[in-house]
Amino acid sequence: QHRLLAQAASGSGGAVHVGAGTHTVPRRSFRGMSATISAPRRRSHAVALDSPNAGFAAGLMVPPPTPPSMPTTPRSTLGSPLCTHATRRSGSGDLAAGPRRRNSLSEVEVLPWLCCMAPALSLFGIYISIIVTSLFFPRIFYILTACLTFIVLLWIANLAFSSMLGAYRLREGTRIDWHALLEQLQNDDPTANDVLHIVLLPNFKENERMLKETLENLGCSPMARGRTRVVLAMEAREGQAAREKAERLISQTSHLFADIFATFHPENVPGEVAGKSSNTQWAYREALRQYGPILLGCDLSRVFLTVGDADTHWHPQYLSAMTYQGLTMSGEDRAWRIWQPPVLLMRNIFTVPAMTRASAHATLIFELSSLANQKVFPAFAYSAYSLTLALASHPEVDGWDVDVIAEDHHMYCKCYFASLWEQAHAVKTAKEHDQIPPITPQLCVQPIFLPAVSFLVESSDGYLASCIARFHQARRHMQGIVELGYVLLQYTRLVKHTGFGGLPVMTHAQVCAIAFKMHTLHITTTAQCFALIMAALTKIIPAVVGFLLSGGLMALMQEQASGIVAQAWASWGSLDAAQQTMAASMGNISGVVVLYSITCFVVVLDVIEGRYYEVMGHPTHEINPVAEGDETTADSLQRQEDEDEKRKDGKPSFVVGRQSFFARASLLLSIFNDTAFVGYAAITIYALIPAVMAAWSLIRRGTDFEYIVAEKPE
Repeated sequence: QHRLLAQAASGSGGAVHVGAGTHTVPRRSFRGMSATISAPRRRSHAVALDSPNAGFAAGLMVPPPTPPSMPTTPRSTLGSPLCTHATRRSGSGDLAAGPRRRNSLSEVEVLPWLCCMAPALSLFGIYISIIVTSLFFPRIFYILTACLTFIVLLWIANLAFSSMLGAYRLREGTRIDWHALLEQLQNDDPTANDVLHIVLLPNFKENERMLKETLENLGCSPMARGRTRVVLAMEAREGQAAREKAERLISQTSHLFADIFATFHPENVPGEVAGKSSNTQWAYREALRQYGPILLGCDLSRVFLTVGDADTHWHPQYLSAMTYQGLTMSGEDRAWRIWQPPVLLMRNIFTVPAMTRASAHATLIFELSSLANQKVFPAFAYSAYSLTLALASHPEVDGWDVDVIAEDHHMYCKCYFASLWEQAHAVKTAKEHDQIPPITPQLCVQPIFLPAVSFLVESSDGYLASCIARFHQARRHMQGIVELGYVLLQYTRLVKHTGFGGLPVMTHAQVCAIAFKMHTLHITTTAQCFALIMAALTKIIPAVVGFLLSGGLMALMQEQASGIVAQAWASWGSLDAAQQTMAASMGNISGVVVLYSITCFVVVLDVIEGRYYEVMGHPTHEINPVAEGDETTADSLQRQEDEDEKRKDGKPSFVVGRQSFFARASLLLSIFNDTAFVGYAAITIYALIPAVMAAWSLIRRGTDFEYIVAEKPE
């Protein structure tokens, strides 16, 4: 498959050896394929792909390319490679990439194992320090807690101010008619029509109605019928129900897209961890098989791959905005881009428990701030994102790794280091008289300020069941702690390859910023929460109990206001410097909570009032919706017209219209309550405990994580 893509990327026609035959494929453009690209295909099909040698869908005449034979990469998923129970495995995503080494934490070597253990050792090292100092060295404990709180204060202050900028840019971005800009660009430059979108939707045991809504929402894009092909990435372990569900979904939504088909990721594939990443990789490979003849001779930087969850509602103009932004860049810049919309977990925000809402507000702040301000910390790919086929098929990337859980952050890190490795190899092979540019990161996350709205985890069995379901999801999310080890592995090997001085200072600093962000997100913030819990258990609660038992409350009630102030000031003065530092740093967080609440209020209000959906775009009039030779009946045409009428100016179901003053005030108070009074409880249950469980799993089982599926609303 790499040979096929390399031939396509070279832009030259020629004889491509695939399978047992030789096929001469001329150079092509998307614009010249009216029957294949520009018009939708009404014949839709669910392709049963339980094995790499499975049959192909109707109309695909070229057999799958056979990857070159090469040795498998030793990999380990259980414990230490120094232990006897370490196992070896090989993942298809880590083979066939040429002579360059694939970097994986599952390798049976000492360095990958040490990097894999590093996040767990850091977490437990800080936690043990907190426990020991709180019990035996109180002054050191106060200083340690103050330092952790100060770091978290700077972190959340940056999030608060940056998210306000993100909320402003979100309003500005949704006011632009991106498809009108794209049409103007295509009128001025006919080559701008040469684009193709492939959307991968990995899912497992998802509600069929929710999937149908996701497909219908995706079909609202003006680019859906002419330029978008959808891959329903099902899991074969779901059984016959998955095949029947895929067939029904394809039958009901095939008229919305240029093409749609389903893949079925087999279970128990050697070297794989069941989850979104391995399923996405399988769908990606099968998409290459399905559309291989189309891609030959085409500019792979004009083929956009979009990955999303089963409940993602992209903005109708998302594909148009991404296409416009991509085509206004050079091919080189476009190839090193990941496009990311702000993911808003709000489709059912008013029906979930308060702690779940609090976690949604934190996600909103994190995503908006990351996309709006990348001067210090880079933004990561998250949940629903896009990249070009040129990047996905890069020899240092080769699609999605099959042995990870946090596929979005991992894909970002792999692509980030791919640009560095490409330059590092070029430096090694350069001649002495060649002018060698410095090795600098090329990957950039390009924000598209159009919301992608998803569900929060919710159970139909009630409040407690919803909290438990959210906890299970948090366990899966916190398994992303291992990505810190992956960054350390990539960085260590890169420095070993180039020498420490072979990388510019800014490159070192940017890699450290990625590691610091991951450490803060998974370890520092939870450690600060744990330190406050230990402070409450060992210092605050005993002091309060002693105060009450000594009659301090009665004496305080008898004091006048001036006496209370004087007593409070005297109590403050009795604290030593370490205690005062801890108290002061904790007190400053309360002001940031107000900024958090205001930003969340503005965004949530804009979503439910429909402010973000005032400019919806319109279907591309140049593209004929019916392909020559398609079997189109009057009923199907009427159904298509009815669908167009329903979606002409319709808005998502979570848009309820303008709110009254009292409704807005109630919303603001509700968000402030969730953030100020429920926030630390949410951090404890949905971050601290899952982080400890993930770190302990790392020590016990290495990267052999369990993929945990959380329940979504019916």
